[in-house]
Amino acid sequence: MRIFLKGVWRMTDEFCALLGVRRHYNADIVTKTRLAHPGHATTSGICSACIKCGACEIGKKAKTGRTLFPEPFGTTQFGAEKRLPSINDLQILPQIIGEEVIFRDVDTSVTIGGFKSNLPLVVAAMGSTIVAHKHGTDLARGAARAGIPMVIGENVMATYGEKGLKARIKPYLDEYTGEGGLIVQANVEDQKMGVPEKAVEFGTHAIELKMGQGAKMGLGGEIEILDKDIEKYRELGYTIVDRPGVTAERHSSPGTITEKSLKETLLKYKELGVPIWIKIGAGRGIIEFIKMCQRIKRKNKVPLECITVDGHGGGTGMSPWLVMNEVGLPSASIFSRLDAKKLSFDILLAGGFTNGIDVGKAMMLGASGVAMGRAFLIAANVAKVEGIVNFVKAVKEEMQMLAAVERVRKVSELRHRRGNLLALTREASIMFGISDEVRRII
Repeated sequence: MRIFLKGVWRMTDEFCALLGVRRHYNADIVTKTRLAHPGHATTSGICSACIKCGACEIGKKAKTGRTLFPEPFGTTQFGAEKRLPSINDLQILPQIIGEEVIFRDVDTSVTIGGFKSNLPLVVAAMGSTIVAHKHGTDLARGAARAGIPMVIGENVMATYGEKGLKARIKPYLDEYTGEGGLIVQANVEDQKMGVPEKAVEFGTHAIELKMGQGAKMGLGGEIEILDKDIEKYRELGYTIVDRPGVTAERHSSPGTITEKSLKETLLKYKELGVPIWIKIGAGRGIIEFIKMCQRIKRKNKVPLECITVDGHGGGTGMSPWLVMNEVGLPSASIFSRLDAKKLSFDILLAGGFTNGIDVGKAMMLGASGVAMGRAFLIAANVAKVEGIVNFVKAVKEEMQMLAAVERVRKVSELRHRRGNLLALTREASIMFGISDEVRRII
């Protein structure tokens, strides 16, 4: 049940499954920590016999006085390990009666956030982290060639200047053929710096207002910075935190969310004359937030076209490890209460989606589509621009196959087919509002 890897004992997946582990055990590859005796751990994750080695997360905190962040900080993407009910716990029931559908003939084109798209898939916002910036050109060119929207994330102009923002925008526009769309995200500091205005000036098709994310709703984005940049970022309004043994961290403001502040912000950016998107995390109050957006749009004719609801299970380069694991809900859970048919804007889901069947399940629950982040980074890392294009082709084929299974000729017709989903566990049934009794469905 244990393996020995470079001098470190680690629990195998099978061992974790036997224990019913729902989260990490006070030691993880993500935080570069370990247990001396992982096969003999208490339910709290402490070795049942502590030999005072100091190699676990508690020991690392004792040395640094800080909560732990994933490592290497800023250059790698990470995702939560805690096991919550997810769309993997939903099974698709095929539609038995109906006209035949040849999957290759299925139409995958949709409209998302005000843009025509080759399929209901978006490259999720990735901002100023080194890993995202490194692959920025490949992501942009690949998304444009694949005909899907892409969001450029937060803090890019603050980190790399106007030249850096242009460098992220231009490759998409150079390859743009009329399908998809380029969206530039802005957090609190970005808005103060005029990033939305600059992005529109540089040719972006829409803006996205970042009001939160699934991995750390209520906390802003973090990144490691050099000593020479501390004063620059402090003057721009970022919170700076010393990091023992390294340099410092730059933290973005999480922002205030009230109906008044939301209305003021949306009215301000209405004047730019481009579609507005919003990104928010899933949690208590998310349904009321969506209703607020609906009221404001209708009363003030704001061009709000899309809300991306991000949830537990997604990845990030910059989240405190415990927060990433212990905070938030799967984004698809919002449809246990939300009737998206009544909304005048699209709802995208993000957080833990990796393939075309995932996208299809999200749409069957009620989503307009899905935004993926880490999956696209992996594709770019493996095969650059072609990696993005090929990954989208694979997702498209998977969605076409699912549409054929459901006997519909357009992927868009997968939406709101909740009755063809079965929850495999009671927990999943409660989380997503889907029956776990076959007899009620077939």
